[in-house]
Amino acid sequence: MNVLVVNVGSTTLKYACIDTQRRERLTEGLIDRIGQDGGDAPDHMTAVQDALQKHADIEFTAIGHRVVQGGDRFTEPTRVTDQVRSDMVELDPLAPLHNPPARRVIDHIATTSASIPQVLVFDTAYFSTLPPVAYRYAVPDSVYVDHGVRKYGMHGTSHQYVTGLALDHLAAQGIDRTSAKVITLHLGGGASATASIGGRAIDTSMGLTPLEGLVMATRCGDIDPSVPIYLMRTAGWTVDQVERVLIKESGLLGLCGQADMRRALEAATDDDESAKLAIDIYVRRLHKYVGSYFAVLGGLDALVFTAGIGENSAEIRRRVVEPLHHLGLRMDLPVNAWAKPDVQTIDLSSDDATVRTLVVPTDEEWAIARQTADLIDGR
Repeated sequence: MNVLVVNVGSTTLKYACIDTQRRERLTEGLIDRIGQDGGDAPDHMTAVQDALQKHADIEFTAIGHRVVQGGDRFTEPTRVTDQVRSDMVELDPLAPLHNPPARRVIDHIATTSASIPQVLVFDTAYFSTLPPVAYRYAVPDSVYVDHGVRKYGMHGTSHQYVTGLALDHLAAQGIDRTSAKVITLHLGGGASATASIGGRAIDTSMGLTPLEGLVMATRCGDIDPSVPIYLMRTAGWTVDQVERVLIKESGLLGLCGQADMRRALEAATDDDESAKLAIDIYVRRLHKYVGSYFAVLGGLDALVFTAGIGENSAEIRRRVVEPLHHLGLRMDLPVNAWAKPDVQTIDLSSDDATVRTLVVPTDEEWAIARQTADLIDGR
């Protein structure tokens, strides 16, 4: 089955056509700076139409969409119907930068290419198993019920995919996959941590929005909730100013002027004190989440690194793992230094480790294509 995977961002549209029987990418591309001066397309509808026309020689059996926010309503891959399209409108306020353009693309395809079935795969779906003790905030019940203020989580497709591969690795070593305790660290421009038992998520670091949790490229992660109120009252900032600073000007960029971890590490090597501090804060936040999830899980079988930084930065992996010897994590430093995963899980653990340290390459497009094919085939 040929599945076209569509990943709509606020100003981008990434796509890949995947033969799910052979797990082969037939084509892929990026349409960038949508709606901006000099951009590749004036709007997302034009962008997806360009992608479809460019590869008109490929017969698509189905189209699978990555949708950031599914709320409480969509907890599994969902085939697009008129009712589903109508229901999605109500989710726009939960992801105002991502869900509306994704929905417009879905509507456009339903109107112009109605014969091609569409499937929605939600970033939040993997976290539908979170218990209330994990997803509820300590706010009045009316705030939760009337406004949907709760933890939803993000990067769920990635966390679910790499957790499954980690469980395969652990099972091969004789560990019962149904009860295996895994912490996954999705470390890219956006970053999140998830704790799972037997492939079911029980906690995650991102919250109502992708701003909560770890330090990221340009997002601050956890801060005192009063900071925005303080800035609005004392500095006269508007809501838009606060949002821009916390989402687009904070994180690594705000701390040291470098949003790219590679550049930050280079600057730290050259004795840039702000870069050193930024990396220390980044790693400390990771330690706080790993430690708290270790406590919540009641132990740990594997710590998993994935995504751009997690897969490619041996230095960040070393800085995270080495101070955690007391938790049973011990790393084979030479293996860590050369490990450059492609599609294979790599075990970085030393012989005396009681908790495995793994690098598992993520492949969200393949995960979406597989879930789409399974739904269409009735599996």
